[in-house]
Amino acid sequence: MIFTRALFGLRRELFPLEEWIEKSDREAAIDPDLPIIDAHHHLFDARTHDKGWPVSSLMITILYKLHPRLLTKLMCNTQDDAIIRTFSSMLPAVVPYMENGMLRDIENVHDQGDWPISQKEMEGDDSLPAHNIVGTVYIESGWLDPSAKSVAMEAVPEVAMAYQVAQSTGNRLCAGIVGHVPLSEGADAVRPALQAMIDDNPNFCGVRDQLAFREGLYPLTNASERKAYDEKFRSGFSVLGELSLTYDTWLYTDNVPALRDLALTFPDTVIICDHVGGPMGIPPSDPQNALETWKPVIKDLAASCLNVNVKLSGLGMPTAGFGFENGAKPATSRELANAWKPYILHCIECFGVERCMFASNFPMDKVSCGYTQLFNAFKIVVQDFSAEDKKKLFHDNAARIYGLKV
Repeated sequence: MIFTRALFGLRRELFPLEEWIEKSDREAAIDPDLPIIDAHHHLFDARTHDKGWPVSSLMITILYKLHPRLLTKLMCNTQDDAIIRTFSSMLPAVVPYMENGMLRDIENVHDQGDWPISQKEMEGDDSLPAHNIVGTVYIESGWLDPSAKSVAMEAVPEVAMAYQVAQSTGNRLCAGIVGHVPLSEGADAVRPALQAMIDDNPNFCGVRDQLAFREGLYPLTNASERKAYDEKFRSGFSVLGELSLTYDTWLYTDNVPALRDLALTFPDTVIICDHVGGPMGIPPSDPQNALETWKPVIKDLAASCLNVNVKLSGLGMPTAGFGFENGAKPATSRELANAWKPYILHCIECFGVERCMFASNFPMDKVSCGYTQLFNAFKIVVQDFSAEDKKKLFHDNAARIYGLKV
């Protein structure tokens, strides 16, 4: 049957992550007219995006069409356990997720896939209101060019890829682009790479170079608990301020003090702490004390570093410890709101409304829920906030921090 589908040009089978999302209890978007900038998402295509996969690109291309479930299983069986613990066995980065896949999520289309949305899907009897996503911020996803002339230049083509997506979607997707340059290469290597991104891609606005370090979790390479203190890293970091670029970082709670020290050293650089500072809800941390361990760390960061902003995102990842990825079906917005509310409200209390912004972190958070359900959960958590504050959290702050015109 699998080979028959391909022979007759039928659409491929779904990946496990796509099958999982189709089990969701469908929801209409709450307050569908509220303008939203999704301040953090990724794009993936394992067929063209070399992340050092343990399966050859030819095999990936063949199994993408013939047997996505087998491809996912092969990837899982050949990956380090740390990757599975961090992202789940559904491996979002293996699933094709370019503009068509993301637009299907944004438009609240039930059927998953990476093909364009049909008019029938948009206007059919089973269509439901979607959130008003007017722009997004693309965050680097590890696309590297093996032919680059230097390590610092390896991710320059990724920014060009994201800008092509922006152009093809009328600047709705990737209105802001946060690329990657390994800042540990130092200022002399970093500067020309950043300038190349600036010159060719008008939507380029910042860099992400993660500080995440935790034994037994991703990332597996180029990670150290001392990374933020390294002299060469700070040399590279200094160029961001020179070029008026922002700095994003993914990290775990244990790494927040290092970010605090970095932010105090470079008070004029705009910094974004991704995913509420990475609370740890899985062993070896104590899941029962995850919230109480995380709270004072975030409070200190917010009070000490006025140049640091925080993204209200990433709580759908397995490392947060809520376990929604292990359920019989994806979580509803009410379930998400009940679980995430203490983290979101604590961030807003500490950073203030002006320094927080909501984001999907899709497709990584997709292992817990659908896109519409995720933003519904955010809206439920802040339902008693003023209209002005909601506008800041969902749109204005992201536009201001990243310099977007959407």
